[in-house]
Amino acid sequence: MITLIKNVIIVDGSGKPPIKGDVLVREEKILAIGSFPQYKADKVILGNEGYLFPGFIDPNVSSDRYLTMFLSPLHKDFLLQGVTSAVIGQCGFSLAPSFYGKNLEHIESWAKSSHININWKSVAEFLKVIENYGMGINIGTLVGHEIIREDILKDPNEKFRNLSSNELRVFRSILEKSLKEGALGLSTGLGYYPYQETSYYEIRALLDVLKEYKGIYATHLRNEREKLFDSVDETIKVSQEMSVTSIISHFRPLIGFEDQYEKSLNAIEEKSSKSNVYFDINPFNFSATSLSVFLPDFIKDNDNAVVLEKISNKDILKKLASSMPKIDPQKMIILNAPSLEFLNGKTLYEFAKNRELGSSQALIKLMEITKLNGVVLYENLNQQEVSKAIFSSRSLISTNSPNFDNVFGTFKPERAYKTFTTYLKESDKNKISIEKSVAKITGLPASIFNLDGRGFVSAGYFADLSLFTKDFDASLVMVNGKIMVEDGNIVVSGQKGNGKILRKNK
Repeated sequence: MITLIKNVIIVDGSGKPPIKGDVLVREEKILAIGSFPQYKADKVILGNEGYLFPGFIDPNVSSDRYLTMFLSPLHKDFLLQGVTSAVIGQCGFSLAPSFYGKNLEHIESWAKSSHININWKSVAEFLKVIENYGMGINIGTLVGHEIIREDILKDPNEKFRNLSSNELRVFRSILEKSLKEGALGLSTGLGYYPYQETSYYEIRALLDVLKEYKGIYATHLRNEREKLFDSVDETIKVSQEMSVTSIISHFRPLIGFEDQYEKSLNAIEEKSSKSNVYFDINPFNFSATSLSVFLPDFIKDNDNAVVLEKISNKDILKKLASSMPKIDPQKMIILNAPSLEFLNGKTLYEFAKNRELGSSQALIKLMEITKLNGVVLYENLNQQEVSKAIFSSRSLISTNSPNFDNVFGTFKPERAYKTFTTYLKESDKNKISIEKSVAKITGLPASIFNLDGRGFVSAGYFADLSLFTKDFDASLVMVNGKIMVEDGNIVVSGQKGNGKILRKNK
């Protein structure tokens, strides 16, 4: 099968100026770039001088944590905005490795897990499973620090402690094996209770393994508020000491901590020559977070059942209500309430009004009825700082979202389906060259993750291609040579896509 894409403006992902031309695709790869007026292809696509980009690479998605990658493997929300590759296994969570079949317990705050059984243990087995599913996009995975750590300790409810030298040796061995089997790197969730207590020594010892295998380190910072700069400085330091490329996950300018954010952003940019640190971000001012994040420290526990029991105690409940953070209920939206999907899309204000509760009481009630297994969107980011940071030389654009694909009803946040189109439109509005804008979401992440044959429009590369109008809307998307989107619509029948497993160069 040979496809000819005619008369397009090719932005190849390298940062070089665009060129006019045609692109020939044979099977799953780009055959040639040039002018082919007489070529008789099996299928001809008239580009009408639209932009032809490499497929976009999303460095931080959570379709594994929400399990939507199994409920809707095509990833329609991503395809319709030009994304052809994505990296899962973020913030210390991953679906592999899994030695005791417990991994789904870790995602109860994000998804119902009753429809899927783990039939894998290793990263190699997991990658084979998702490859057989026929994903609509290419998928690569990090391995989660929390998942491996709790498998080693066996009892996640044990009081947090440092790993013994033998346990750390086992962890390093598991990480090495996972990297050999195809994992792209390691992620940590240092902002989640109780992983704020993870020692610098432990992180450094694990990054020593990443260094040998050129793996990526992605981290959810220890503190995103009053100690944001210290958390960023720690990441810069360990990245520099271990010569490992690091990505700060969803680097967010929380309202009230803008000074910390600006100081941290300046540090990342100023020290880029000595430490290879990036961050991912999207153009919107909402954060998605699990309900447990809003709990004060005195009530937190590894076991949700213990927390819920405390909430039911009248004396503790009174103290809890007075200790909850001040929240504008009209700026908080219920994103995902497992088994209570009728609540999805409603504001906390609507939820509170219907039950005649104050905002704190309503948030506690929501925690109670969802058994702490729920996610909300909260408008708590400084939009001006967001708009500045997305154009930083160290930023990577990411949805930081699952593909919703209407799995949980019709409500879904903008970042799930229009992160990349919004970014391109904002770039154009700010007079940033199209070649620079596109390189940030194609060639740059491909180089950072060391992906073979991805991120560029070049002969011999995989035909992950996105054809965009001059208004920056996706009209055609191709994954490994197969057309997934045409005339702005998904054109694949059934749920089988053409995605492959992303693996780094050796």
